[in-house]
Amino acid sequence: MGILKYLAVAGLVASTSSSSLPDVCTTAFVESSLPAPDFFPGLELIAGSVTAQAVTNFTAPPDSTHPGATGRDFCNVTFAYRHVGRPTDRVNLWLYLPNPAQFKKRFLATGGGGLSMTLGARGLATGLSYGAVSITTDAGFGGFDSDLSRVILYGNGAMNYDALIAYSYRAMHEMTVLGKELTRKFYNASNSTKIYSYFHGCSEGGREGMSQVQKYGTTFDGISVGSPAFRHPIFHYHGPLSQRKLNYFPSVCELSRITADAIAFCDPLDGKTDGVVARTDLCFARFNASSSIGKPYNCSAVPQLGQPPIAGTVSAKAAAVAAETWRGMYDSNNKLIHPFFAPSVEFGDSITILNPATNQLEPFPNPLSPAVVNLLIKEVYSPTLPLDEVSPDIVREWVNDSMAKYLSGIYTLWPDLTPFKSNGGKMIFWHGEADAAIPAVSSTMYQDKVRKTMYPGLGMQQGYAEMSKWNKLFLVPGGGHCDPGTVDPLGVFKPNSAAWPTEVLKSLMEWVEEGKDFERLEGIVQGGEKKGEKEGICGFPLRPVWGGNNGSDGKGRGKGKGKGKGQQQSEDEEELQCVFDQQSFEFFTPKLDSFLVDAY
Repeated sequence: MGILKYLAVAGLVASTSSSSLPDVCTTAFVESSLPAPDFFPGLELIAGSVTAQAVTNFTAPPDSTHPGATGRDFCNVTFAYRHVGRPTDRVNLWLYLPNPAQFKKRFLATGGGGLSMTLGARGLATGLSYGAVSITTDAGFGGFDSDLSRVILYGNGAMNYDALIAYSYRAMHEMTVLGKELTRKFYNASNSTKIYSYFHGCSEGGREGMSQVQKYGTTFDGISVGSPAFRHPIFHYHGPLSQRKLNYFPSVCELSRITADAIAFCDPLDGKTDGVVARTDLCFARFNASSSIGKPYNCSAVPQLGQPPIAGTVSAKAAAVAAETWRGMYDSNNKLIHPFFAPSVEFGDSITILNPATNQLEPFPNPLSPAVVNLLIKEVYSPTLPLDEVSPDIVREWVNDSMAKYLSGIYTLWPDLTPFKSNGGKMIFWHGEADAAIPAVSSTMYQDKVRKTMYPGLGMQQGYAEMSKWNKLFLVPGGGHCDPGTVDPLGVFKPNSAAWPTEVLKSLMEWVEEGKDFERLEGIVQGGEKKGEKEGICGFPLRPVWGGNNGSDGKGRGKGKGKGKGQQQSEDEEELQCVFDQQSFEFFTPKLDSFLVDAY
């Protein structure tokens, strides 16, 4: 028996609860806190892989979903494991373990983004704000700066299914199980001591969270998922295909003028003029791109697109491209393939670049789409895919084929969340309505499928009321992709005065640990005269109406009951009503009828 194991068995290892950071943040102590060799069958810890470094008086910078923290002390730990029978395998885990005096008996698994399962130190810092151990994984992809694209193929036509399964759901589960056990032993917590376990992630991180809820429902007490990529982003072809269909390739500047007009027109439709479009459903129904025809635009040079300064007036062709893009992607039988975007959403996938040889603008598809199509569908290493080889019907074929291939893997479409609910789990599910990368409609369609699956005998509104006791979806007005404000097609962040759920984890933890239920998610206004003030965000399917002015058709009903327990509201927020509107609900729950199975 090794000396560390002997000391642990004999009870001679110091109790963490009464220890200081220097006492416990050593390689030897962390090794003594690792899970037992037979703790997770099929996994074996790699000897000598542990590193431990004490960090003191650390400032965690604020991020989009946590306020940041100062004066934090923690143990920066890494260790590695392999899968039995795979001697060259190595999966690296990285943890921030708070000083025992700052530990609040919380464990936080963090998600990644794009094709990576980790956000590195940025994601780990989230837990420090809440006294939680935070953890991330490289999934065995070769380090925390690597991603799936580097390992998914052994060669053209040769899929690395171990890497695929790790990315899909398995690596996150292994990380969580090992990390929870290390946390319990590091802080010398008995098996009867409750350590609350949480997950937090957005986009790819949101997909990872959904994978855990759907496949390992008893693992987490609380889940925070934003803008989940239920399927990978082969849909980023939508903008270029709309341009090609109409044979017109407008500049970013011309399309941005149409977006600005849409925001100005749609802003007051919720009863409040604040620079934020809170009723994208009404915006879609009422704004016509043709109203921008003839209006001027003027933009400085865009070197990254090879474009000189540009000025002009919005053309009828540009208005037609905008309208075609908003309506969604349809197959040759006029059936819907891809959810639509509201006119107030930036044209993030409609970038054009100047071809110096022809001096003409040409479409520039989002590079993530050809990468995903080539790697996961065609199974070849190639960063490009000519647009001439793409059409809506081909996109439909890709989606159909990939659903058959990955339905139990990368795709997270399973709607029966009974194990999570039965285990007492709570989930806050959020999506920015101005998300230009993943349409908010994808989340509302999935949420409605969960409702239909789990409450088949209840009416629609009653089903949502029951589901909200453990699973709440919030559409964030003016919110972009995992961030407050929006990002224009050039990647420039454009802040607005929207309220953003900066402390979604705080709301989740109070709900889980203290039973503080709520109907409106607390948001913090990000700009303008009311910057820093609290403002409620309505839970789907209810929609926001300010000042008693129902912006729909006068038929809104089913008002929300005001502020949630334990939440304060300003006088202005008390003017907010959360109402149900049938036309709005139908807008957010379309059927992608190009497919014979449910798709989101």
